[in-house]
Amino acid sequence: MASKKIIDIFNERNVIGKLRDLLMENLDDLPLTDLYLTHPVLKSKIYGSDFKPIILEFLERHDIGDICKLVNSAALTVITYIIADKRPKIIDRILDWIKKQRLYDNGWHWLPKKETPEKSESWSTALVFATFKIARVDMNFDSIVKFLDRNWKLNRWGGFPEVTLIYLSYAGYNKHDWLVQEPVEYLLETQLQNGAWAGYSSKTAKGGIFRTCIVLNALTSLGFTIDDDVVSKGLKFIESKIQRILNAKWGGVLLQALGGLASALLSLGLEDV
Repeated sequence: MASKKIIDIFNERNVIGKLRDLLMENLDDLPLTDLYLTHPVLKSKIYGSDFKPIILEFLERHDIGDICKLVNSAALTVITYIIADKRPKIIDRILDWIKKQRLYDNGWHWLPKKETPEKSESWSTALVFATFKIARVDMNFDSIVKFLDRNWKLNRWGGFPEVTLIYLSYAGYNKHDWLVQEPVEYLLETQLQNGAWAGYSSKTAKGGIFRTCIVLNALTSLGFTIDDDVVSKGLKFIESKIQRILNAKWGGVLLQALGGLASALLSLGLEDV
């Protein structure tokens, strides 16, 4: 069983509340590409009901031109509207635009098609996949799954599969589904002895706070629990860095870590208790 001390520490930290406060203080500066930061707060039993109208008002300030500058901003807008329990007519227009950005390899890049990206990205394709699933778009998803499977074999989803896994969890996948089993095993095998994962730069090779929070978000969203060693070890590492995360500043990389940790704790039931 996981250490009660670890559980108590995270229960007491009010990570989601800290994220909410940062979002409220800086909402006018929130780019649509970072809307995923709002999702743990929207899903929170404590903060969600009060936060939903605030986010809906924020979304309604943006027109189709703002939303459809990038594929990820468009997809995240749709998902955020639906998490906030609203489906305005603009969603159908956004979905139609996203469909038109599909590239020759059956995936999506985060850039729009008119900017002619060379090839699709796995994470942005998984995000679009999740968007269509959540919005209940009537289409055959086999070609998207085949693209993701092929790209895993080609490049391991860029060597950092965690973001793709997070969006596949949005699409309803869990750790038992065949598409995610090899990427999950890769993450399990690459966890460091200290419980962290190597970061996204050489400076954080011995343990990246940001990346560890994102990996924990991915694993817990797929169904790993605090009683799984991979999660309890990761949380012990994060415990040693928690004050740095709670001191995250707007626009800094630790804000992303705070968002990832908030999502992981929500999945684990260590918030809203």
